Amino acid sequence: MIGAHVARDSHRIASFVLLAGGVLLVFAGLTTALGFSTSGVIASAAAIAALLYAGGVWFGASAQGDATVVLFTPQLTVAAGPFTGRAVAELYPEPMRREIDERCLAAFTGQSCRFSPAPGRTFETAPVRAADGAIVYGILVTGVATPERAVAG
Repeated sequence: MIGAHVARDSHRIASFVLLAGGVLLVFAGLTTALGFSTSGVIASAAAIAALLYAGGVWFGASAQGDATVVLFTPQLTVAAGPFTGRAVAELYPEPMRREIDERCLAAFTGQSCRFSPAPGRTFETAPVRAADGAIVYGILVTGVATPERAVAG
């Protein structure tokens, strides 16, 4: 688990260094091409800001994870996906966290349940068992279709 965090952090550091280097090179190139005037510096900074914003919008959406199905550990941390290592409750608003934690802990005692920690929000928890029957993970599903919704849909 520690190796995954180190690898993730080293990738972020390398990405930051490449980004900073790229911004400096583009800024220097544009400033030189436009002359070392005030308007050239402003135009270079504006072009870089526009490119960074467009890149953030374009690539940022894909970096967001989907928390509709969460596999979690006995320590109530996310076991897989883009949120790996984070506490399950952190994925949801503060008023719902206590009940989500309680229901997730109950999954490790073998209990499955459907609950609504907030109006209009339906969740379901269940244990995930190994072949020998031992509970190894829990699963939290958000937006579960209730029988009432299935009939109405």
